[in-house]
Amino acid sequence: MLIRAYSCMLLAILFWSLNPVANKIALEDIAVPQLVSMRAVFSSIILLIISYAIGYRYSPKKIGWKPFALGVLDPGLTSLLFVTALTVLSASNTVLILALMPFSQSILGRVVFKEDFQSSVWFGAVLAVFGLFIFFSGEQFFEADSLWGNGLMMICFCLFSVSQLLTRKIMRSEIPAIQVTSSQMISASVVLILYLIIFGDMELPLQASSGTLMTFVYLVFSMALPFFFYNQAMRHIPVGMASLFLVLIIPLGFLFAAILLGEDITWIKTAGAILVMIGVALPHLLESWKIKFSLMQK
Repeated sequence: MLIRAYSCMLLAILFWSLNPVANKIALEDIAVPQLVSMRAVFSSIILLIISYAIGYRYSPKKIGWKPFALGVLDPGLTSLLFVTALTVLSASNTVLILALMPFSQSILGRVVFKEDFQSSVWFGAVLAVFGLFIFFSGEQFFEADSLWGNGLMMICFCLFSVSQLLTRKIMRSEIPAIQVTSSQMISASVVLILYLIIFGDMELPLQASSGTLMTFVYLVFSMALPFFFYNQAMRHIPVGMASLFLVLIIPLGFLFAAILLGEDITWIKTAGAILVMIGVALPHLLESWKIKFSLMQK
């Protein structure tokens, strides 16, 4: 069961590490309100079809309100903030900011779920923050666009932190993962369509190339499938460990950004990213070594 859970987590990470690159490509032809709302609507349709195909009857009354509330936060508000931030930030920047997730999850997991918390998390946090400082040292961080984009990403990060806790709590119930994910996408669709109607330009033409349309198709599936894989994994993986896996998004996201977008990943950025990864992984590695040493002593 654990092997299946970790496999689902790795699949979700692979999709998510490609998302910043794919979004940057799609944004060349598709406006933010149209992109995020269409993604959510088509993802909802795909998940409902899959749910019915595998024999689940969709019943909002039995599912309850919590998955719908989760969907308003993530992927509703988070996808809107994330894609908007990508209009002014590089794909590699957005990937790195999300590396702070394990620290928030370790602390919140301890407070909310009474999960084990290692004091070494604080030491790792210092390394990670120092790594972020190195990463951003070569950029014009205090430009208006940079401040705006990174501010949006920090709000997105806070929403991700809360949504992970809600996901863990919901997935401890007996509600099937496919129905939780479908409910998330439905409520996200409502939020994002309202945003499109109120703030978007409804008359803006969609003049997308074939490459952009293929990218959009990928983005639809990368919204529907990773959330299902992630929800499935969260039935068996603690919050702290799940967020540790998210660190893999950094090297994969950097690789895809360099290959597909031609972004310049300098040695300074690489060094900063490595420090962030070490800072995030270190507390969990130290705890693992401590447990192994204790077992050897016995």
